[in-house]
Amino acid sequence: MKYSLAGYWQLSPLTDLTVPQDDICFPAPLSEVLPVTLSEAEIAAQEWHLMHDIEVDDALLSFTGIDLVLEGIDHHAEIRLNGVALFDCDGLSSVYRKDIKSLLQPGRNRFEILFLEPDDEPLIEVEQHPLCFLGKEPVRHYDSRVGIWREPYLQCIRHVRLTHLTTEQVWHHGGGCELLVHIYFEMLKPGLVSAVIKFDGMSYQIPIDMRSDQASAVFQVEAPRYFNPEHPDPQDLYRLTVQLDGQEESCQIGLSEGVCVTHFPL
Repeated sequence: MKYSLAGYWQLSPLTDLTVPQDDICFPAPLSEVLPVTLSEAEIAAQEWHLMHDIEVDDALLSFTGIDLVLEGIDHHAEIRLNGVALFDCDGLSSVYRKDIKSLLQPGRNRFEILFLEPDDEPLIEVEQHPLCFLGKEPVRHYDSRVGIWREPYLQCIRHVRLTHLTTEQVWHHGGGCELLVHIYFEMLKPGLVSAVIKFDGMSYQIPIDMRSDQASAVFQVEAPRYFNPEHPDPQDLYRLTVQLDGQEESCQIGLSEGVCVTHFPL
């Protein structure tokens, strides 16, 4: 289940305190509710504070995992929940996510986003994991204006958290290929769960074995659209979609004999 955090956020200036406060819904640039006398360059040169409150009840807290998901933030920002620093949006990723279940409390909870000049030191120490990023899609830039360009939300999870997607291509000498899709997950609580994997108009529903941390599906592609990595054409890409325990992730896949394995860390 997704719990939207799209609006309303109270926008306040931190640099020029004469700028009036206002409320804004996302996706949008900050300039949508700021005086027209402020240019985009002047907005980018200042610091801003966004604040959004939600009421947390027992129904929301009943989920085993609750992830904050932010996407579409191109400018440096610090993210806080109930005064606790969560992470920085530092331009190193298109999507930022963090499990915040332990920080939520019954009643009113406050999210804050501060568009600030980046410090020399990170807001919090981030543990580095030796993940293989082969094939990971490049960081996407959304807009030069200061704003948030995708709906922020909480991803509520009951049993398993989707953590990683991997695809393998096996090409046949007589033509066609097989696409093997492996999904990796973290078990939070035992239960009856299945994953739905969709590709090229085909869909498989796969029961999840709670004793494992992965599941797989194989798609036969008889006459694939061939993707040339040296001269990429978006029309040659396929969309792969995975649905698992209320979560949905999509990525684009190019079928090419030169591409064996592609990883998509989430």
